[in-house]
Amino acid sequence: MSTPAAPPQPWDIAIVGAGPIGLLLAGELAADGSRVVIFEREDSPSSMPKANGVVGRAARELAQRGILAGTRLRVRTPPRFQFGPLVLNLGFGPGNPLHILPVPQSRLEELLERRATQHGADVRRGHEVIGFAQRDDSVTVDVRTGEVTSVVKARYLVGCDGAHSLVRKQAGIGFPGFTGDEISRIARVTLPADRITRRRDSFEIPGLGSIAAMRPNLLPGGAFSIAPMSVLDRAAPPDLYLVSTHEPRRDDEPSDSVSIDELRASFRRVLGVDLPITGATAIRSTVGNSRQAEAYRRGRVFLAGDAAHVFNAGGSALNVGIQDALELADRLGAALSSEGGTDGLDAYEAIRHPAGHRALQHTRAQAALGRSDDSARALREIMGGLVASRRAARSLARLIEDG
Repeated sequence: MSTPAAPPQPWDIAIVGAGPIGLLLAGELAADGSRVVIFEREDSPSSMPKANGVVGRAARELAQRGILAGTRLRVRTPPRFQFGPLVLNLGFGPGNPLHILPVPQSRLEELLERRATQHGADVRRGHEVIGFAQRDDSVTVDVRTGEVTSVVKARYLVGCDGAHSLVRKQAGIGFPGFTGDEISRIARVTLPADRITRRRDSFEIPGLGSIAAMRPNLLPGGAFSIAPMSVLDRAAPPDLYLVSTHEPRRDDEPSDSVSIDELRASFRRVLGVDLPITGATAIRSTVGNSRQAEAYRRGRVFLAGDAAHVFNAGGSALNVGIQDALELADRLGAALSSEGGTDGLDAYEAIRHPAGHRALQHTRAQAALGRSDDSARALREIMGGLVASRRAARSLARLIEDG
């Protein structure tokens, strides 16, 4: 008589969402010997450009873990950086507290997934988590693949599933904050060499004049930024640029798909002239949200990254989310080890929730500086004078660095 097969052992950690935060968390835990599975609803990584780099201490953390080894990616200390529309002159040398890692999010995700799978994490794409239930010693997760639904058991569940997180909603965790009244349109555009002239840190555009590169330009119709794609990807064509507009949002305006005609119309409203592009790809729009989850933990369920917080300015999302993942990996790893207990799990929220709040405050301040009303103009004038001091500029840079 054959012996019945033993039921499969539960996973140590189930992660929802294979973005950079979920992949980093999986790699950290798997490297420590934990059995980790990631469920991702989409069948393949998104081709839509998202973040263009990591800012702050998170950049150094990635380098220290060897994630950039074998690549041409390097962490840098920029002599200048933006705080909303203000330029922080940080200078060179060891006194500059800010670190950046220019890298397209798709490339970062590729590196993080490679590391996670090399350490044994199981990344399951095309698997949508549709629900879960907590028990005393585990979490059961309902997963849909095509027309088939299965149940997976894990000791802990982590939601890294973005701003609209199913995990957060089903855990009953509130997400207070606000949605902004402005809209950004972002695209990669082709600008022929005879229609744009580079002059050190600026560009000359026919009919418009000089526009600063790689930072917001405040104009009567809104804000405009432009950067050569070669800054992020050395293989990019020299006539390819990343551009964005920022302007008031109409109540009935959609915030998802954008046509090239809508993009051109936005250029006209913001710049006052037509931007002489010959083509555009990866066009998208975003509406700024500023929110933070009321809690980062409910029993055996945790939140990290955009599931826990979203910011309306300042390039802080990856920085803060990466540090969420690293802190949570340490706490979960200790709880799973034979020596570790579960008492340390509460420290995750105690440490990361205040950090998220600090980032929420300084990104809200940056967004307020970028508005086009009289109060914002007065604020920019006063703040601009203050941050002309290198000490003050570096103090703000430390806020961004710490995440």
